[in-house]
Amino acid sequence: MKPSKVRGFFRDDSAADEKLFSYFKYFMDDKGVASVTPSSKYLAARVIRAMDLKSPGPVVIEYGAADGVLTKKILDNLPAGGSMLAIELNRSLFASLKRLSDPRLKTCQGDVRGIEAIARRFGVARADVIVSGIPFAFLSGRGRHEFLVKTAELLKPGGRFVAYQVTTHLIPLLKDYFKRVKTEFEIRNIPPHFVFTAFK
Repeated sequence: MKPSKVRGFFRDDSAADEKLFSYFKYFMDDKGVASVTPSSKYLAARVIRAMDLKSPGPVVIEYGAADGVLTKKILDNLPAGGSMLAIELNRSLFASLKRLSDPRLKTCQGDVRGIEAIARRFGVARADVIVSGIPFAFLSGRGRHEFLVKTAELLKPGGRFVAYQVTTHLIPLLKDYFKRVKTEFEIRNIPPHFVFTAFK
């Protein structure tokens, strides 16, 4: 197999090509997978900055954790005493996610539309930060509203919801449920992504 040509996103070796191919296969097989490639280091860094994990002992929930590319980076930046619940629906991606070993991390294979039951199951009453890579475009109009209501209710006062998406269609919906919404754009990703930070 030829070396990867996607410099800056992956290592230039066959393992990188295999990972790229795997994501593409998951995307084709499962339309619930948000992207044809894993998040680039640039997108991950922008998302983590938006999460603002400086407060002591934050509780983090990740929707659509895939195989844990972003999860690992969040854990690297999670302060002492923090905890994280990472949720992924796709069985193949979850098999990789659950191999992450960190005492602060709990993983769940499940549908985040049932986040209330998942949070209760894992003993999470409220979260400081919820981060999401799920493709909201695949939810119905009513489904998006219902999901954002659940997300807002799960956040602590002053908490934030950080969503990275390929379109801006989420902006007016976020403004319906959050006090303020900040929008950023990261071009160094395939495809480029918007990063929305919604403040409760």
